[in-house]
Amino acid sequence: MRARILVIGVAIALLVAACGNAGSSGKSQSTIPKGKANAPVSINPEDLKKNVHLTAPGVTDSEIHVAAVLTKTNNPTGGDWSVLADGINAYFKMVNDGGGLYGRQLKLTNVRDDQFGQNAREVQASLANDNAFATFGATTFFTGAKALARKNQPTFIWNINAEFAGHNNFFADKGALCFKCAGHVVPWIAKELGITKVGVIAYAVAQSTDCATGMLNSFKKFPTAKVAFTDQSLPIFAPSVSAQVTQMKNAGVEYVGTCIDLNESFALGKEMKRQGVKAILGLPNAYDPDFVAKNADSLEGDLVSPQFQAFEHEPQIPEIKKLNEWFGKIGKKPSEIGTGGWILADEFVTGLKMAGPEFSQQKVIDALNTLTHYTDNGLVQPIDWTKQHQDPFTHPEARADKECFNYVKVQGGKFVPTFGQPGKPWVCFNEKDPNVDNPQFVNLAESG
Repeated sequence: MRARILVIGVAIALLVAACGNAGSSGKSQSTIPKGKANAPVSINPEDLKKNVHLTAPGVTDSEIHVAAVLTKTNNPTGGDWSVLADGINAYFKMVNDGGGLYGRQLKLTNVRDDQFGQNAREVQASLANDNAFATFGATTFFTGAKALARKNQPTFIWNINAEFAGHNNFFADKGALCFKCAGHVVPWIAKELGITKVGVIAYAVAQSTDCATGMLNSFKKFPTAKVAFTDQSLPIFAPSVSAQVTQMKNAGVEYVGTCIDLNESFALGKEMKRQGVKAILGLPNAYDPDFVAKNADSLEGDLVSPQFQAFEHEPQIPEIKKLNEWFGKIGKKPSEIGTGGWILADEFVTGLKMAGPEFSQQKVIDALNTLTHYTDNGLVQPIDWTKQHQDPFTHPEARADKECFNYVKVQGGKFVPTFGQPGKPWVCFNEKDPNVDNPQFVNLAESG
């Protein structure tokens, strides 16, 4: 199965619902906390300066070493996910230039390329040889997950992977995902834009059809528009989508939920333009200003929802300003996945600070698992790590309490904020709300 299907399936499922993912068979050594979390750990700023001699993997008296396993070469999505390291390095430089943590400098000392198909091999090699306190990841196939779980290694990943669920030593930019869950957001968009007929298109593979099922379930639960066209049989690398576009045109489709990758969505947009179909596309993994600028004509009016607050929303929150500043100081330009690296580094450092001067791997894991509302200072939607490791198909209580999304649309080859309110870019819904009539417009940097 081609790797890029995993990516697009997850991306669109995120537009449908922010809940959880099909589970995984491995288990970490400690137990996921049940019920309400403990009160947050109070952090004494003076404790952050204390240097206590410790014996722990990757820890010396002067440094804390971490490793990363990333997909760089042979990535069929066309992307280079090694840029996750840019965000980690930018964040670590900020911490280190500020004096470090517990008298130590943070170092990303080993970065391994899993070459798309060798994640398990590279993870095992890293665990055996890199002497890292924690492991970071951005990979198509997370086949090294079981080894990281067995080792109880603190693990921080850009989460597009089914293998994430069920391990409380894994943390991410979002909680465990749900492919098939019904969600409020896309039906609300249809209502907000006055759309009456929608289409759904997917590849004939499980991850993509699951994504389509989630979108269909959303409109079944919240029937704000009619699903006038659906095709879940598109071949991977389809030579043409002309027939599908003709059917959409005849059906009067005004919005298309795409459970296909960005390149295929781009081909779909070009064919729609050729046939005079003006339907809006929901684009997966498309927060790429350069790509949009180069292909502006075919993407005009389409919608993108990054999994962090888009930089175009004004006023920019302090975390985005800080991120841009420190990316610049390492000579890098922020990217979608690079921003994910920044978020993961913040999460890791948060756990270290909560664990205290006599920190250990287990203390970092346990500390993060008390957090009920992690947002990286408003950059990402709230994550409750007391429950969002779990598979919501078997643990419905593990679903996030709210669905929160922010959007930009393509206009003149640029991203332009849409749907939010001034100073409140996030659109949130209570997960148990029986309709889509009660959106909450939120600035997560202000609301916590």
